[in-house]
Amino acid sequence: MTHAEDILARVGQIPPLPGTVVKLVNVLNDPDSTVNDIVETVKYDQAVTSQMLRLCNSAFFGLSREVHSLNDAMRYLGTVKVLQMVMAVHSNALLAREQAGYGLEPGVLWRHSVAVALAASAFAERINLKNVSLAFTAGLLHDIGKVVLNQYVADAFTEIVQRVTTNRISFSEAEQQVLGFSHEEIGAMVAEKWQLPESIIHCIRYSHEPDRLSPPDGLVDTVYLADCICMLLGVGLGTDGLCYRAEESVMKRHGLNEIDLEIIGAQMMTELKRVEQIFADTSKTSIQAHSVVR
Repeated sequence: MTHAEDILARVGQIPPLPGTVVKLVNVLNDPDSTVNDIVETVKYDQAVTSQMLRLCNSAFFGLSREVHSLNDAMRYLGTVKVLQMVMAVHSNALLAREQAGYGLEPGVLWRHSVAVALAASAFAERINLKNVSLAFTAGLLHDIGKVVLNQYVADAFTEIVQRVTTNRISFSEAEQQVLGFSHEEIGAMVAEKWQLPESIIHCIRYSHEPDRLSPPDGLVDTVYLADCICMLLGVGLGTDGLCYRAEESVMKRHGLNEIDLEIIGAQMMTELKRVEQIFADTSKTSIQAHSVVR
């Protein structure tokens, strides 16, 4: 079996996203959806609901009263914040593993993905995109292809890096030449398998090359810019992270400048620390609860 055939077989073995998440993403992609639609999508999933309530009631938020329902959570924290946490919860198990082929220790890919999601949301607000939550989801999943290609990149790492150095091409281009696919292409295939909206599939496929799209796609641009910011700030910087800056063409079409990038970068780092603290708090609570039960 060739590399390409083996890789495609691995795509088929990727476990499906939970049905709740797929429904939620599609609800978010519908501009006519309401808060009630969102609650109806999530509330029958006991695992999601219990985890969300545990997160909302963590010491970090310090709410004056205990949250007992998703409606309460949205009322106190806001719809966008709650939806971001739902997606972060579901992506943790998939993205938190070590990705040795990319030089990423356990948890680093998840941290980078959350950071990109947060920055993409900020960019979406800055350029007045209608659906900030969709930008968050697209950012969170933009590197999902690395989960499939990890082992193949590890096996062919020397050859890939040699092509990057000798031919002065990107890591993704070298992946494509050596393995037959880049992680963006594989990620898009995974998203198609999960039956995610075309807008998110586009974000994954063109997350490093937004100028390939004609006409340009604002949602893709937000994920691209967010990834650039995170790489430049060293958040989740693996062996594939080259020192690059955001293309002027992308920034120009949205009226952005270096100061905008600095502001959004600082905002993202603050929010990332908040998310990490929330998950740390709930993990400690779960461990303590388990110890009491025993």
